[in-house]
Amino acid sequence: MNNKLAIISGIAIALIGGPQAEASVTYNPNGLDYDAAQAYGGWNWTNGDPGYSANLPARWVAFVENSGGIAGNEVINSTDAGFLLGVGARAYKDGNTNWAHNADFGLFHLEHAATVTLTINSDNSELRPGFGLWSGWATGGSRHAPFLANGAIDPMAENPLGSGLGLVDTDAWTASSTQGPTASATLTRFLNAGDYTVIIGGYDGTVSGPYLGYSFTINTAPVPLPAGSGLFTIGMALIGYANRRKRK
Repeated sequence: MNNKLAIISGIAIALIGGPQAEASVTYNPNGLDYDAAQAYGGWNWTNGDPGYSANLPARWVAFVENSGGIAGNEVINSTDAGFLLGVGARAYKDGNTNWAHNADFGLFHLEHAATVTLTINSDNSELRPGFGLWSGWATGGSRHAPFLANGAIDPMAENPLGSGLGLVDTDAWTASSTQGPTASATLTRFLNAGDYTVIIGGYDGTVSGPYLGYSFTINTAPVPLPAGSGLFTIGMALIGYANRRKRK
């Protein structure tokens, strides 16, 4: 009988066991592009190589595993980075131009389709933060060139950095209405599983200065469990049955 109970319990545990939400982020402290990094022996990612080898000087790469009905969450901030995450005051819009040389480029991979909420905070700086969202990981791009194809100036368009970026929609950008230590802006979209790029900067009207801090949060709503999730209930019932038999 004990063997039967062990088998039943094992089956139940296997049935209720499932994927858990995981998230991780790795940082590129020097903000180097691929070519420049190779001259210094390669990128020095803080938490492991994310597998990105295109030429965008991505400052951080995040991976969000949000399966099994579990919400995913990742916070990109200076505490985890070990260095100041900061952008130029007018990187996101300066008259008719968005200046890439004062922007930060972030990449993230979404494991499963979900409603995703992206939030930027000024992180106690005098920033008026803003960002745009595109699908894909940029295959080109430079800190030394302007980019125009975002809603701060014109309707969103593909490939503002040259190549590799698709359009999420024409309004996939946001900027804070205020400036200062508690300024923030949020964008919520349903996104398919895959890769995404955000361009982060200071919206126009902020004070001057090249290193205004920010933090960035990626939140995903829980992914519905598949039809087979009824196995959870079965598993719990089997454990209860096994326990009752054991007591008898």
